[in-house]
Amino acid sequence: MDTRSILALSLGFNVVLALLIAMAVTENYMLAGKVSDLTNELKLLKESLNITQAQLEYYRSISRQIEAGDGLGVLLASSTVNVVAVRIVESSYGASYEGVVLKIRVDLRAGRGDVYVNTNPRIGIDLQSSVRTAVDVAGRLVNVNVSRYDYVVYVMGEREVDVVDGPSAGLAITLAIISALEGKQLPSDVYMTGTINPDGSIGQVGGVLAKALAAAEHGAKLFLVPPGQSKDIVWEVREERTFMFTVRYLVPRQVDIESYLKGRGYSDIKVVEVSSVDQALKLVYRS
Repeated sequence: MDTRSILALSLGFNVVLALLIAMAVTENYMLAGKVSDLTNELKLLKESLNITQAQLEYYRSISRQIEAGDGLGVLLASSTVNVVAVRIVESSYGASYEGVVLKIRVDLRAGRGDVYVNTNPRIGIDLQSSVRTAVDVAGRLVNVNVSRYDYVVYVMGEREVDVVDGPSAGLAITLAIISALEGKQLPSDVYMTGTINPDGSIGQVGGVLAKALAAAEHGAKLFLVPPGQSKDIVWEVREERTFMFTVRYLVPRQVDIESYLKGRGYSDIKVVEVSSVDQALKLVYRS
């Protein structure tokens, strides 16, 4: 066999080997993608199972209490509040926030101070620690022994969604608990965002502008935000043209949220900073 034949054979062998390697790499990526999908599905199933188990345990608890005839488990009061959270969306310019409007109903039942969380439809949101803090703050503000009640928090949304900032519902849940304890209802055109701290102060959150837009779209007249967060950043697309190319990039610009919303046609909304639950309550019931 001459040199040319050997080179041709070697080249052919290398081409086949390269194709086999490419096929193996492609198959590996596909398998990795399937593993990732299965892992995500398993995570969602585990979350759903945890929620279902918590709900089942609660209803078993109520059933045992009612059967015992001691008055525990009886619904005493409830209150509903509007909550605005955010989810992350991907675009050609990268990740960004999108506002998500949820309703949270708090039921007070005769109990022993237990906290339960129910979501419908499936909403990826962690509220357990926020609810416990909200219960303690609410009880202290209205001077009520919170261990006399069980607190059932229902999170209701228009669709399934993975929310990325569950603690930002702390302020809203605190107000809902106080309203239920006092036999009141919160106004339906009031929306809010903010974490709740053990001393009753309001902590900062992310995605405030996205939340404000979602609240305005749903008819909000008053939107409560943490201190220092009535302004936010918008990202605007800029273009620069050269001889051969057009370059697009994002530029940040700080805006006053209320003015920004009015510029978008939402003329009735008022955005107000609140630093404490006390201040929020005064604004809500005055609106």
